[in-house]
Amino acid sequence: MKKQRLIIFLCITTILGCKKNDTGTNPQHPSLNLSAVAAPFTIVGGAKFYSNVSYDTDPKNVFDIFVPSSTKPTGLVIQIHGGGFKSGDKADNYNAASFQNEVNSFLADTIAYATLNYRLLLDVNEQEGVLKSLNDSKRALQFIRYYSKDFNIDKTNIVVKGGSAGAGTCLWIGLNNDMANPNATDPVLKESTRIKAIVANNSQASYDVQNWPTDVFMEYQDDGLDADSMLSIATMETFLQFYGISDTSELHTPEMISYAAKVNMLQSFSPDDPSIYVVSTNIPYTFPAVKGNLIHHPLQGKALMDKANIVGIPCKAYIPEMGIDNTSGESTYNFLVRKLREG
Repeated sequence: MKKQRLIIFLCITTILGCKKNDTGTNPQHPSLNLSAVAAPFTIVGGAKFYSNVSYDTDPKNVFDIFVPSSTKPTGLVIQIHGGGFKSGDKADNYNAASFQNEVNSFLADTIAYATLNYRLLLDVNEQEGVLKSLNDSKRALQFIRYYSKDFNIDKTNIVVKGGSAGAGTCLWIGLNNDMANPNATDPVLKESTRIKAIVANNSQASYDVQNWPTDVFMEYQDDGLDADSMLSIATMETFLQFYGISDTSELHTPEMISYAAKVNMLQSFSPDDPSIYVVSTNIPYTFPAVKGNLIHHPLQGKALMDKANIVGIPCKAYIPEMGIDNTSGESTYNFLVRKLREG
């Protein structure tokens, strides 16, 4: 009897073992089968470069990633490019010595570095508005998390950085509550969107643009800065593209009010949000009479700093035009490395 039971047990384990070997990988979590390619510039020894990894169906939904040589999963920096959501590319800075040095410094510190593309606002009547671009970047983060083993990434140890529109995107991702969808049929969308730190360079404080006169530029109201004058300064096309509408009369509809609330980063702050490093430079601290000054005004950075201080989120800010510098000499690079090493 004992011999018969042993034979039955061995048969069962053999069958189970064959099934496991037949699948090779978990069918719910397949491998990307990545192939490293030549990097666009010289990178530190042993590091690998993967180009145009697709994270969704649109041709714009791709990212590049520099991966250091490591026997253990590494931290990751995700860089999101700017361009007003209407231009820009993940490879824009590849020829810049400062960018190359930054990437190689992270790789030398055993930290991976990704740059991503997203769909742009090309048409006024696109309907999706800026949420299209924001959600693309969110998905890229979730995609990397889902396939973290393929990149040897510690999915719990990710920071984001960007400039202008890229900075605003970083803030939108980092300041929202976790946007993971546990009921999604797409397993990528079940991944967390929470990150450990944000570097926002010349960002907008919010994409609820209609509320900028009170949320950002309150001190210029007596000088005539209101929603109508902002529309004139920023141009009607900017408003229409941001919200995916065809006429400014739609700005005051319940649908647009709800939409604007979804992209108001200032209203998304909560005490459990990640640390922020805000940089706002090269725009004078004067009445924003032209579009570029309005969008990148130092008061945009100060609004973020003030809200972080109210909520209790650690925030370093370098806004020299306003005499603000609480960084204690810590660079954005050292800030991100410190946050990634906090564990």
